[in-house]
Amino acid sequence: MKRDALVFIFILIFTSAIQAQTVIENPKKPLSKNAGRVLKLKDVFRIMDIGTDYYFKHPSHLQMTSDGCFLISDEEQLLKFSPEGKFIKNLYKKGEGPGEINSNFSYLIHKDEIYIYDLRAYKIIHTDKEGSLIKELRFKSGLLGSFLGIKGDWLIFSKFTFPPFEERKYKLYDVKHSIIFISKNRETEKESHNFPIKWFIAPGIMRSWAYFYSALSDDSKHLFVSHTREYLIKVLDLEKGVVTRIFNRRYPRVKYVMEEWERNFIKRYNSPEKKFEIDIFGLYIYKDMLWVKTSIKDKKKGVLIDVFNNEGKYIDNFYLKLDGSLMDIHEDSLFARETDENENIQIVKYEIVK
Repeated sequence: MKRDALVFIFILIFTSAIQAQTVIENPKKPLSKNAGRVLKLKDVFRIMDIGTDYYFKHPSHLQMTSDGCFLISDEEQLLKFSPEGKFIKNLYKKGEGPGEINSNFSYLIHKDEIYIYDLRAYKIIHTDKEGSLIKELRFKSGLLGSFLGIKGDWLIFSKFTFPPFEERKYKLYDVKHSIIFISKNRETEKESHNFPIKWFIAPGIMRSWAYFYSALSDDSKHLFVSHTREYLIKVLDLEKGVVTRIFNRRYPRVKYVMEEWERNFIKRYNSPEKKFEIDIFGLYIYKDMLWVKTSIKDKKKGVLIDVFNNEGKYIDNFYLKLDGSLMDIHEDSLFARETDENENIQIVKYEIVK
């Protein structure tokens, strides 16, 4: 009986490992007959920093609360707006005391409560949706990465582990980039998975060769990840700690256009030359589907967005015409950061026309 149980466990592990390594190869064209269209958008409202209560310098990371309000992070600002786009207040409190932010930060909204990660003070500031402090969680050491999400009693981070300084040569390295779970009581830390990212590293020089993009499913069970220059997406099961799906599609790569400073960098440090753009520039969850922002751009149509279902099948694509960058998708609304003809920054809410 015990032997049968061991055999069953071995088969289960072996099967999971095979499944994790099987890449779902999608064709060049999606299933939808209406693919390649330009997504129709209806302008709902535009927000500009025309007053004195706040300013836009590098607005990013927009997230929604259940009542339709939304937050935007900026330089020493965490701005809250009403569902109609009216400014409510700045939740950022500068300082080193309880509930105060030292410097750079990132944040997440979970069950209508705000979790702010202070990168310099190594702490999580937990508040209600109005910004009132609930408690603080301080860590023993810093986390070189991003605050990715929350699952139950666990805070999910990414963490870089670079080679020691004395081992750094003039070459590309597969830098360890781990998904880390830290319990809310700070007593337990565990590593879930490693997604290596290539960096060009030399003494005193570090330049990322690829980027890490992720999107957490609405049920917080899966993390969709892109971590290479090539078109490849992995799905990490956060409960099991294993990659359960890998998928791609036949992709016409975009030639990389080098700037003059890069030519000088290559000559000086003998860095490898980039032949193509990174294929993927962002991952977004929309109604149980994955939107993939690609490197393909059309001057008239905009940027190409690929759409996959939960099984990794390539079901649709469309062009997204924005005068800026996509920030968030919520229900049938889309938020973007755009600039007008005078380079003034605007936060724009669009309704997706079906």
